[in-house]
Amino acid sequence: MIQYYCMNQFFDFFSRLLDTSDWPPRWHCGKWTEFHGWLYIISDLLVWSAYFAIPFIIIRFISRRHDAQFIRLYFLFAAFILACGATHFFDAVTFWFPVYRINALVRAITGIISWVTVFYLIKVLPIANSLRTAHELEEEVEQRKKAESKFRNFLERVPDSIIVVNDDGLIQLVNAKTVTMFGYDREEMIGHHIERLLPERYGSLHPFRRFKTYPGPQSTEVAEGFELFAMRKDGQEFPVELTLSPMETEEGPMLTASIRDVSEKKQLEKVIRDTNITLERKVKQRTEELERKNKELEQFAYVASHDMQEPLRTTASFVDLLRKQYKGKLDENADKYLDYIVQSSDRMKILIRDLLDYSRLGREKEKRQVDCNSIIEQVKADLNRVIRESQAEIRSGKLPLLDGFPTELKLLFQNLVSNSIKFRRPGIPPTVAINASRCNGAWQFSVTDNGIGIESQYQEKIFVIFQRLHNRTDYEGSGIGLAHCKKIVELHGGQIWVESIPGEGSTFHFTISEIQ
Repeated sequence: MIQYYCMNQFFDFFSRLLDTSDWPPRWHCGKWTEFHGWLYIISDLLVWSAYFAIPFIIIRFISRRHDAQFIRLYFLFAAFILACGATHFFDAVTFWFPVYRINALVRAITGIISWVTVFYLIKVLPIANSLRTAHELEEEVEQRKKAESKFRNFLERVPDSIIVVNDDGLIQLVNAKTVTMFGYDREEMIGHHIERLLPERYGSLHPFRRFKTYPGPQSTEVAEGFELFAMRKDGQEFPVELTLSPMETEEGPMLTASIRDVSEKKQLEKVIRDTNITLERKVKQRTEELERKNKELEQFAYVASHDMQEPLRTTASFVDLLRKQYKGKLDENADKYLDYIVQSSDRMKILIRDLLDYSRLGREKEKRQVDCNSIIEQVKADLNRVIRESQAEIRSGKLPLLDGFPTELKLLFQNLVSNSIKFRRPGIPPTVAINASRCNGAWQFSVTDNGIGIESQYQEKIFVIFQRLHNRTDYEGSGIGLAHCKKIVELHGGQIWVESIPGEGSTFHFTISEIQ
């Protein structure tokens, strides 16, 4: 029954919304004076007009600030103020027209809008509290200005030309080096297409265009090493290197180009290239000349040794014949002279043979893998008689496999081992130790003996051809063996030297390079 009664009142209220017969105008209610009444009316109208103007100002502000936050709140405030103004307007109207039903409806709408605004304010209050204050914003702006100033100072001082281009290829920023490099004023470049600084022949194929077509996230890509020609204001072209880096800005994607003039670098490269060509030509000529001379020397050594051996053999034959037929038949001096001639002929044969062997070192052009352990065994076999007679002991550690000339390496070890046996101390059996270790990209060998040793002033001279330190009566030989060793080691990209203590022994060191 109560619900029915309320519904009747509700429908009755809206059906008689404009009916003013139930109340008299406000002028007729109570005792209004002219001053009191018009003061009330004018005050309400002033409040209404102000409330009416404020929403339009808010709406105009929102329409111009597209980045404004809390747009809904602005509209709620506008609606709330407009509704409050409407209540004051109807309060003034009721002095002549008692539209109390409409006034009540406007007040109800104002109340609803007021509480919607309150709830929305509660919702956005945490967000609003997190916003920076005006002072904080001013500090941030100041910091940005300082950072921008530092950036511009840095940009002006870098040694390379820096150009910033937008997505349409228009130049947005240049530094002082760009002005110097290209000869344009800043105003002549900013706002113009980047093609102004490039020769026309590049067309749309220059890196600024191609960079935009690269796959992948352009915002993280950096392209370096572009080489092309740029063009100055006077039309002169010059080589440059480019480094391109994209970046995202508030104004859209930008492309930063670091440009370096490499004219001097290219000129230097040309000089180096021309110099290398000249040097290669000279080296080739010199190599051919040396090869020709080496062949001539080899031929000369072979012919000379052959021609020298022939008369030597003839002389030796006749001297031997004289000694057989007349030994003992002449005086004692004659026999002694014949012995001297025979000994000298034999030494000459050995000398010529060793000299011919020295000239032939390195004529084997092809290197092969050589097992040094096997070579030592071959040397022991070849020197077996001498080793047994001198009671020598030859020891060797684990030796490496090498790429080298087998014949020459065998001769190297044989000369060093035979010298260690030859130059032994009287009454002391010789011992020889051979070892090797890897050192700085090479194999370093050592051949150590317990022989007579070598004094320090002679330790370099012993590697000179025909250099002898002892009389032939004490130690036989031609004085060419260690010269052989030096040449063989140098053929394998190494060095040879000796460490020795007179009366205690010597250690011959030599290296064989792994990269030859």
